[in-house]
Amino acid sequence: MKYLTRLIPFLGVLLVSCTSQPPSEPVASPVSPSTTLDVPNVSFTVEAEGGNCPEAIGLWELMLGFEGGADHTVIADFSPIAKLPVKIVQSQDRLVMYQAPLQEEYSSCTGIAQSEALTMYAFRFREGNLQFTVDLTQGQGYRNIRYADISANRPYVHWRAAN
Repeated sequence: MKYLTRLIPFLGVLLVSCTSQPPSEPVASPVSPSTTLDVPNVSFTVEAEGGNCPEAIGLWELMLGFEGGADHTVIADFSPIAKLPVKIVQSQDRLVMYQAPLQEEYSSCTGIAQSEALTMYAFRFREGNLQFTVDLTQGQGYRNIRYADISANRPYVHWRAAN
């Protein structure tokens, strides 16, 4: 028979450690806010071309590696900058684009937020809208969008890359 000896917080998930001996006293560690994914783990600086723009926009980027590749899940954080409705405006095997109207405060913004390291993700601000694109058409090897949708008014994409 196995007994629970401790809970270990890891990226917002509790890992369970077991032993065949009963513990002398139960040990539990609560998940602290710093170990959860309450806030995006990647931030893109907005390069404003005009209007009132936010300084940055975030996304959650999670990766699970396997021999020869990795599964990626990315969730864009539209809520601080955009309002409903969020919709998919373009969808292909290797490219998906989401769009939502900007909040009044940022409706005049024209600009872009993109990273040199994560070139497959781009945010564009124009004509009162925020667009988020996942573009896997560049680069070598296999890259394919496995699933794209909207959850809790946030765009999310699950994609795979392999050599």
